[in-house]
Amino acid sequence: MRWAICPSQKFKLQNAIAIPMQTLSSLLYPYPTQKFFAENWQKQGIVISQQNQEKFQHLFSWKQLNYLLNFHKLTYPNIRFSLDGKTLPETTGETWLKNFQKGATMIIDEVHELVPKLAEFTTAIHAEIGHKTQINLYCSPPEQQGFDCHYDTHEVFILQIDGAKEWYLFSDTIKYPLSENRSDGKLPPDEPPYLKTVLTPGDLLYIPRGHWHYALSLDRPSLHLTLGIDCHTGIDFLNWVVDELLNESEWRENLPIIQERNTVELQEKLEDLITNLIGYLQDREASKKYADYLNTLTPPVAKYSLPFQAGFGIFDRGFDTQFTRPKYQQVRVVEISDREYNITVDNQLISLKGVPLQLIANIFNHYKFSLFDLATWAPDLDLETEAIPLLSQLVIAGIIFVETDS
Repeated sequence: MRWAICPSQKFKLQNAIAIPMQTLSSLLYPYPTQKFFAENWQKQGIVISQQNQEKFQHLFSWKQLNYLLNFHKLTYPNIRFSLDGKTLPETTGETWLKNFQKGATMIIDEVHELVPKLAEFTTAIHAEIGHKTQINLYCSPPEQQGFDCHYDTHEVFILQIDGAKEWYLFSDTIKYPLSENRSDGKLPPDEPPYLKTVLTPGDLLYIPRGHWHYALSLDRPSLHLTLGIDCHTGIDFLNWVVDELLNESEWRENLPIIQERNTVELQEKLEDLITNLIGYLQDREASKKYADYLNTLTPPVAKYSLPFQAGFGIFDRGFDTQFTRPKYQQVRVVEISDREYNITVDNQLISLKGVPLQLIANIFNHYKFSLFDLATWAPDLDLETEAIPLLSQLVIAGIIFVETDS
């Protein structure tokens, strides 16, 4: 069976689609995004207030928190409590209320994995800036300081949902600390805070990695989200290089034996390895390969779409069947030969054969399309033997979803 529709114009396949910083710009508004990266990012904390108390209400609320506590099986350490700067011992649901009533701050880690709105929000930020993101929730009783003065080893954005909290920010004592350089056991700077502010609903506070800080809730309970951005560093690149070199037998080989403290042979071998490493690092392909690798790390907002991924009900609507691509999906298409492609989506590799380039281009350059659209893109494709098997393969692999009303 052939499509009885005229062909449409050809589309160019886009292997990399630029993602504008719409979510981040909205988060920082009215502060200009370019100014933020030029003057504040990794350098200086800033509070952004626009007198809009409902700015973050669409992301989270007390109602949402109560839903998590009542209907999710939260366990330690994903939910924990801190009192007077110390984390309380492991607790169960029976003691959560008592902990809060006696003044302990409640923390729920990675709350974005439990709330769809937050999952989409963190994925959007990740897609826009290319670095890992997560959200923790903090709920503090009135007039309490949950944590001692400390610094974090990632970039921090505080989104004040409800209540008020007074924050104190101090300069760093170590530039760009990593997870191995935690503030435990270290002393904060012996100087006044460079920023002291009270956050009220709708306010945003940015705290650079390594900048010491603490906060006090005021006269009513405080609820805020902490967006953490764990940026890739040169150390991460070196760790990736090590993983790559694991595939080379020369790097897995034993180093020479040291006989009678004679290290000449060892030094010669190390010089050979250093030369090998320099050659590897000077190859432009290494930096490109690592950059491509980072572009595959943005997690999809959603992975599952049943019963369609089990092969059932995909074409129940006939030509009105609509397909979508998961938001912020990372796609890499490599043309192996004429009408043959390797497609990598979120670290999943599939191969397609006998498909025109125009069709591949249209599928991956549109976030939503119908079976009817497919007919206009590839009118010579046989419906039953080519089009339906192709779309079924993509749906079952989770690369495209069937659009539903609910």
